[in-house]
Amino acid sequence: MIILLTFAVVWYSSVFSALLKGTLNGTNAAIFLLGGVLPLYIGYTKGRAVLTCRKKRREAISRGRCCRGIIRRVESEKVPFRGRHGHIYYRRRYYLNIEKIEEGFDYGTEIKTGAYRVPVHLYLKSPEVKLYSGASGWNWYVEELQCGIFRQNPKVFQTDDADGDTYVGDAVFRIIYIAVMAFILLQVIL
Repeated sequence: MIILLTFAVVWYSSVFSALLKGTLNGTNAAIFLLGGVLPLYIGYTKGRAVLTCRKKRREAISRGRCCRGIIRRVESEKVPFRGRHGHIYYRRRYYLNIEKIEEGFDYGTEIKTGAYRVPVHLYLKSPEVKLYSGASGWNWYVEELQCGIFRQNPKVFQTDDADGDTYVGDAVFRIIYIAVMAFILLQVIL
């Protein structure tokens, strides 16, 4: 969402700069102004979805139905997606399997989290978490993941792969993207 919104800011600042200088006018100006609406719309819908999820999480935490959980294992899978020219690439997604431990029960129930893009198990310090239940009792929210900035002991949580390079590639792309956008924005301002 943030990348789309920064792109829209840089896009519209360069379009308005060209309009003020008189190098862009008429039909071309209308096309460039409408061209920036799509990233704004996508950013808006993604932001709205994020705020809805955060609202549900806050409601679950405020209701207070909480129990202890222990991360038992980590699953990973390769998810296909189409790249440029129709070529199929794979991204790795990680899932935490957490045993929900409630008082009064001998055996816990296992919960599988949503997909993580980041190999989160490499950064976890402890397998213990807190779980909060949603209003229906079907949705669970994981809290108090104890993560560090740097990779921890990888033997604590093992998965079927040794692949963490996709996250590094995403981080490098974002750094380069931010640098290019800052450079373009500075040229527009100056």
